[in-house]
Amino acid sequence: MKKLIVCPKEYGNTYKVCSYVSSNTDAADLKVVTEKAKYDLPHYDAIILASGIHMNHVHKNILTWMHSIEKDTINSNTKFYLFLTWFGRGSSDKAAFNEVKNALSEKGIKLEDNYMKCFGRGMGLIRLSHPNEEDKKKVLSWVNTL
Repeated sequence: MKKLIVCPKEYGNTYKVCSYVSSNTDAADLKVVTEKAKYDLPHYDAIILASGIHMNHVHKNILTWMHSIEKDTINSNTKFYLFLTWFGRGSSDKAAFNEVKNALSEKGIKLEDNYMKCFGRGMGLIRLSHPNEEDKKKVLSWVNTL
């Protein structure tokens, strides 16, 4: 199964995990969203949208990229998944999940309920040791099951 991981930027917590996953499996390509990003989507069986969460929202680059997707440019059997890095506050992960689910739904695309999250390093003293090796391995294992 060929997978695409779509990351909003080339640095940060989310990128660290996505880069680790992509470099430790042959089944997942990693693409970073840019304004000119065009991907050959019909060749992917699974597309994993990756983002950090800021104030209950996913990164704006992921939202912009999702809005640019044309349903006829993806295989009808392609499944969409979500991977999040977050600080573990409240239900911000669920709010971000619903944001992505609604944006894809407007395109007639279903977001699978099976999403993954791990802690990310925050500013100050929040989760300084994350994402750690264990976090990365858990995400890799999840990606391999998709």
